This record gives sequence, structure tokens and C-alpha cells, in this order.
Amino acid sequence: MALTSIFAAMRPPPAAPDTTERMPLEQIRHQMHQILHDCKSVDAQRIIFRINTAHTPADLWLLRSDLYQCISRARDQAEAARRINALLGIFSGWLPAAQLTPI
Repeated sequence: MALTSIFAAMRPPPAAPDTTERMPLEQIRHQMHQILHDCKSVDAQRIIFRINTAHTPADLWLLRSDLYQCISRARDQAEAARRINALLGIFSGWLPAAQLTPI
């Protein structure tokens, strides 16, 4: 028991995401709306609803796959990847850097 508390005290605290330069949630939503500007399908409308009702940046981050599929159908996969990868910077400070990987 004593060893457990000694080792726990020696461990550094978990690194928190940098909060100095975080983009506000509403601006993240706006950027996500912008990449769907030429998608007019029912799927796009569902995604827009999910963007508008997301509570956290992590919830918005999880929509990347849906965004990719929708944009791929409206344009092509290369364009979808380009647009999704352009979103990486807006999640800086909200998510751990290890999660911010391009498609």
C-alpha cells in the first residue's frame, strides 16, 4: 500500500491540452458548416443538425467521418480529405495532439 502511494506521488500529472489558443465552439461549428457549402443532400442536412447540437469540440471531432463521406459523394475523395484535413488546426487546444491526425 505504501509503495503504491509513493509511486503515485512520483508520477507526473497527465498533460492537459493547451488552452491558450482554443477556437470558440461556435467558430468551430462555423468552419464545419463552411466545408459542407456545396453539399445539399439529406445526409448533409443531418450532419448540419448534428454539428448544431454537438456539446463539445470532441463531439464535433467525431463527425469527421460523416463529413468525409458526405463531401466525397458531392465532390470526390481527394477534395473530402483536403477539407477534413484543413479542420485539424481548429481543434488545437481542445484535443490531445496525438488525436489530430490527417486523413
